[in-house]
Amino acid sequence: MHALKFLILISIIGSSNCVFDEFDGIYNEEEAREMFEMIAAVHDKYPKFCLNSSFPNPKTRPKLIDYYDIRCDFLNSKCTFGLLEIPHRKQIIVAIRGTQSMSQFFFEFMSAFIPDTSFHGLGEINYYFAITHEIIWEKVQKVLQSDEYKEHDVIFTGHSLGGSLASLSAFETVLSKIRNSSQVKMISLAEPRTGNLVFAKNFDRFVKYSFRVINGLDALAHLPPCHKDYRFWPRVDLPCDATSRTGPYHHSVEVWYPDGMQKGSKYVICNGSKGEELFCSDKNLVTMSNFGKGITDHRKYFGYMVSQYGASNCNKNRTFDENEGMLGKLKVASEFLNKIV
Repeated sequence: MHALKFLILISIIGSSNCVFDEFDGIYNEEEAREMFEMIAAVHDKYPKFCLNSSFPNPKTRPKLIDYYDIRCDFLNSKCTFGLLEIPHRKQIIVAIRGTQSMSQFFFEFMSAFIPDTSFHGLGEINYYFAITHEIIWEKVQKVLQSDEYKEHDVIFTGHSLGGSLASLSAFETVLSKIRNSSQVKMISLAEPRTGNLVFAKNFDRFVKYSFRVINGLDALAHLPPCHKDYRFWPRVDLPCDATSRTGPYHHSVEVWYPDGMQKGSKYVICNGSKGEELFCSDKNLVTMSNFGKGITDHRKYFGYMVSQYGASNCNKNRTFDENEGMLGKLKVASEFLNKIV
């Protein structure tokens, strides 16, 4: 009888669809690098070429379920994302790319001056992130609720704007009870401040396994600007005010690479009660003199310029141009202004 009970218990544990446990609360760089490769893959309308290059073993290669390149604002800006399956892990990966055009970047920037939007009464979020989240969420939830994938655990990942949308989708998934909190993980790269302090604290409460990866001096990961704590004046690098309930504020856990992201580079983990800690990237002071590097660090993760790398079918031997694209032009302009001012 005892043997039968033991077999039943083992059967229940073995059939559980939860693969995340306390070890998933520890940052895994190899896993983050895998997420980067999948984010890069959705920068091309044929992600399979990038996936074939990045994951040469067909037995462990992520399988593309759906790929979307859809209009997500009234300026006809595009939101691009892919849903992938890792069959041997019984996981779904939702990979979301970042900003694609100067008009979209401008809309994001200006939305910092538009009143924030309530996220289910659990804090306020940036207006642009709110409207784009609604558009992509319709597609994402359909796959997560399908009979074929409803038992899979989910990892949400994205770069820049995609990082914020990954955070919102992870939160929405748990809040909607599509998955429980032990079945959801979020790993973002270069994520801006998605919401306010109330949102950040509630996010940390609902999404147990979450990592915001920041490269060096990444300037755009610190937008919109937080409210500063002037009790520390006259320090130049004022900390974010952890009592301001209205200003933009990061959620936890931050993983900061201070000196680049090549293999073997050191990183610092800030996992205190606050999402804004001066031990991590908040200690950076972005000025006109280093703003160009701040832009490059935003675009370059794990040693590669994200969009160029993805567009090259994840060709690791390609030479990448830091001045290419809209943000490259912004970098060049900032460096020119720094010389003449």
